[in-house]
Amino acid sequence: MLLPPEAAPLLALFAAEFTSPTAARVHVLTAAAILTTGRRTVAGVLRTLRHLAHGHPTAYRRVLSRAEWSGLALGCALARLVVARLPADAPVLLVGDDTIDGHTGRTVYGKARHRDPVRSSHAFTARRYGHTWVVLAVLVRFPFAARPWALPVFVDLDRSEADDRARRRPTGRSRKSCASSCGSC
Repeated sequence: MLLPPEAAPLLALFAAEFTSPTAARVHVLTAAAILTTGRRTVAGVLRTLRHLAHGHPTAYRRVLSRAEWSGLALGCALARLVVARLPADAPVLLVGDDTIDGHTGRTVYGKARHRDPVRSSHAFTARRYGHTWVVLAVLVRFPFAARPWALPVFVDLDRSEADDRARRRPTGRSRKSCASSCGSC
């Protein structure tokens, strides 16, 4: 095992969401990401482990690009783990954030034009090209910290309605009507 035994319950929780080969690769990538300094690309983290990462590097890249797993299921498992460790009588405090990360390439996946809340005012709307990442976190108080910490449990890319239409995905308005009509969305 590449990680300390204290990480085993967390890895076992996530392993249930992956196939067996993908879970083994996620375990290796997790250990390598912790040990890697600088940018954490798949090539960079595999370079950190060198011969400890068995198999072809392409198999590790496919974990993120082609493997069959759900980020929503992983987020739910992580949220259940965090909430189970909170005091039973304490309220669960959730916080959210949406941050625009500027990306200006011609072929950047998911890039859209978003309203920039930092640069905008009531009289002026500033727009920015890039990704809007939406994050949901659980606020947790640790005994060693003066302020609560926000532990992120869900992260999702907010896509534009134009991108949804181009990729034939349900847009905001049609998602609502679909959910109310069939209840399966």
